[in-house]
Amino acid sequence: MNKVGCTLLSLLSIALALGVGTATAQNTPPDYDYDVGYFANANAPGAPSAHLRLTNDGSFEDAINLCANIYVFDNTEEMKECCSCMITPDGYLDLSVNSNLLGNILDNGTKPTRGIIKVVSSSFLVAKDLCTPTDFDPFSGIKGWLTHVQKGATAGTFSLTETPLTDSVLSAEEVEVNLQETCGFVQSLGSGTGVCSCADAGD
Repeated sequence: MNKVGCTLLSLLSIALALGVGTATAQNTPPDYDYDVGYFANANAPGAPSAHLRLTNDGSFEDAINLCANIYVFDNTEEMKECCSCMITPDGYLDLSVNSNLLGNILDNGTKPTRGIIKVVSSSFLVAKDLCTPTDFDPFSGIKGWLTHVQKGATAGTFSLTETPLTDSVLSAEEVEVNLQETCGFVQSLGSGTGVCSCADAGD
């Protein structure tokens, strides 16, 4: 190899070394899980309920209880219910969209037929012995799937599909204002409504 080739190779090696370091820093995934999914045809006559299925993957050496902080929005971007459910390591929680997540909407208003569900994973507050959707620090470990009610080719018929929740980027504004603070308003103004249920649906 000639001198020019050696020089170019050396420069390329240096650039790659610097680039790898930068890429590694930029692409390192954050230590939390923030996932989003949609629901449709909720409470439609003759349709089954969609289900949100959650697990604590127990991936840490010292397996710990985790909280699934759940926020339910209608398709006009209004939060209707929120709650936080504890899940033990390798535990499984099944929640009905119709009953658990839309059964106690804010001020007992009109139940949405479609919308968005957001789930943020956080550690269990041992000192307070609780999970709370209004005050937590995100912590990785909750994974989820959501079934979808699809209209069939014949009127009045439906089918079910299931997909994993979609990984999303959680900004400070999203967690502190759009989720925690808004949930606080919903639960405070709702006087008992606007709180979803963590009771396992048994599906």
